[in-house]
Amino acid sequence: MSLRSKSHKELIGLSRQLIQPLLPNFHKGQAGRICIIGGNEDYTGAPFFSSHSAALVGADLSHVVCEKQAAPIIKTYSPDLMIHPYLLDLESPTLRLKDGELEDLKKLSIEEVLNQTNVLTNIIDDVILPKIQPLLTRMDIIVVGPGFGRDPLMLKSLVRIIEEIKVLNKPIVLDADSLYLLSIEPKLITNYSKAIITPNIAEFQRIAKKLDIEVDISKDYSEEALIEQTQKLSSKLGDVLVYRKGEVDIIANSKNVVLNNSTGSNKRVGGQGDTLTGAIATLVNWSNHYLDSFWDNKVDLDATDAHILACYSAGSLVRSAGQKAFKKYGRSMQTSNIHEFLHEAFLELFDDSLFRFSNM
Repeated sequence: MSLRSKSHKELIGLSRQLIQPLLPNFHKGQAGRICIIGGNEDYTGAPFFSSHSAALVGADLSHVVCEKQAAPIIKTYSPDLMIHPYLLDLESPTLRLKDGELEDLKKLSIEEVLNQTNVLTNIIDDVILPKIQPLLTRMDIIVVGPGFGRDPLMLKSLVRIIEEIKVLNKPIVLDADSLYLLSIEPKLITNYSKAIITPNIAEFQRIAKKLDIEVDISKDYSEEALIEQTQKLSSKLGDVLVYRKGEVDIIANSKNVVLNNSTGSNKRVGGQGDTLTGAIATLVNWSNHYLDSFWDNKVDLDATDAHILACYSAGSLVRSAGQKAFKKYGRSMQTSNIHEFLHEAFLELFDDSLFRFSNM
């Protein structure tokens, strides 16, 4: 199916079949177990917005795995989220590094930390992963990166976490600082078909540069040139799905593309991208349930089209909620205001009803 030739109305119409109904025989968790991995002492809002968005869009269970010092802060934002303080950074007092070890580690580049077997390897294997692995096995989809930061131990842990997600064959959405990591080690997700990356302008340029794709954010490229860059990047990563954020969002793999220029907010605030990744996680998970005939539904879309439509729907949803929030709050709009309107936007786009059941 050629999705690019379809109008916004047609794409949303197609997307509606991906919306998982609320059937009375479903139990807790069947509408989505989402895990957000990110958040450190300095950046606690990002994982909250991502996990809260996933829950507001409709996931049953929304988890956050974060750095230990960030957990008490994120817990105060909402009692509805499940917070797991399993990550550690180099400054954590629980590490008990020997004299001089911390100073030596801080002198290393990120590339050296990632590629060397050192004391951090043992900490990850013995302390961090044993806590995270059992949680990952229960999740439907994992988002990595929001508020992660660039602490060497955190990033080295993230490499191992992504490797574990791949072993478990789970869908993964990479955003924010995980894309910085990807610009250093693109092979992390190369050829992993269940990966979705969500770069903004700067993040896209860093990854493209690493893959020898010419991109200059100071230049004004044509729409076709932007599409070509995006599809080339997808191809070099082994056909992973790329959600390239911008004035017009480009959602593409090496062969398929959809553009989203639906109306959003004129105000840009920190956290909007995190809201998007949470929405993507819930809707992509539902698209996988759709593909598995989870509610005894007909399957008229292939996996690629279903995932592209899920991403398009998520972008349209956040743009619509942003437009509504901006209309009410104007220049004072914040990301939390966008969350106020996610449900209203959802109803308008997908014409959803609590009583929409399949013919079982």
